[in-house]
Amino acid sequence: MLKEKLIRRYEAELSDKEIEKAKRNDHARRKPRPCGFTVHIAKGCGGGCLYCYVDSPPRLIDISPKALVYSLLLNPLFEPGKSFVAVGAICEPLDYPEYTKEFLKELLKLRNPIQISTKEVNYDLAKILSDVDALISMCNPFDEICKKFEPKRPSPSERLEFCREIGGGVFLRPILPMIDLKTYKKGVERIAEFTDRIILGNLRLTKEVKRKLGISSLPKKYYERKKMLEDYAKNELGLIVFRSACCSNAYKHNVVCWNRCWEKGFCARCPNKCWLKTSSSF
Repeated sequence: MLKEKLIRRYEAELSDKEIEKAKRNDHARRKPRPCGFTVHIAKGCGGGCLYCYVDSPPRLIDISPKALVYSLLLNPLFEPGKSFVAVGAICEPLDYPEYTKEFLKELLKLRNPIQISTKEVNYDLAKILSDVDALISMCNPFDEICKKFEPKRPSPSERLEFCREIGGGVFLRPILPMIDLKTYKKGVERIAEFTDRIILGNLRLTKEVKRKLGISSLPKKYYERKKMLEDYAKNELGLIVFRSACCSNAYKHNVVCWNRCWEKGFCARCPNKCWLKTSSSF
């Protein structure tokens, strides 16, 4: 009933042209991922990060922020107030600050758990980003190292200061095989000076990424390094470690994890304690 009421409200506010474009938009049909409904404000990115599999020119979505929320509401699988939303897939949302701001303002009205991932810094958006689960992404928190792989983005020092300002967490991704474990441990120590929350992500090694990084494969025991860094961050530094982005979103909004990670052996047992918020046992 609530969803139908919201749809009617948006149809009363949008033009016929906007309604038709929203109905054709793929957000009205896309199935959710483990992190929730991924929202593509744009497709493509001009950041030029060497490890990134997205290399097409950036193009902003062709519907208004309000029409994009309406498109989500049209999705039969989307539930207002419940479904997790993840903004930032296959683009840099803060490259379009006004669009992102208006979209988040509109989406927040539905009271869904919202997450956004960004490598950018924009203090004009600090207030609204503090209302969602903001993940500040970087491959390494040291400026001189990160610049080699993320040449067009603000330095990690700037990003970490911004992260502290908005009360965000750090998405340390991808863990690069050419950077040693000792350096990453020092990096996690630096991150702990700015936030109490961290997620670590592995490298997605596509053909294009192999070419840009000049590697053919991941080294043996590559995936073990993530576990070692997680243990170090949690047990030695006292950081809250999430193994999945959905867990961070659940923690920020104090709700049960969308992906129910504790039932799948993928739970880091963070303070959110999802298993206690349901009738299921851990």
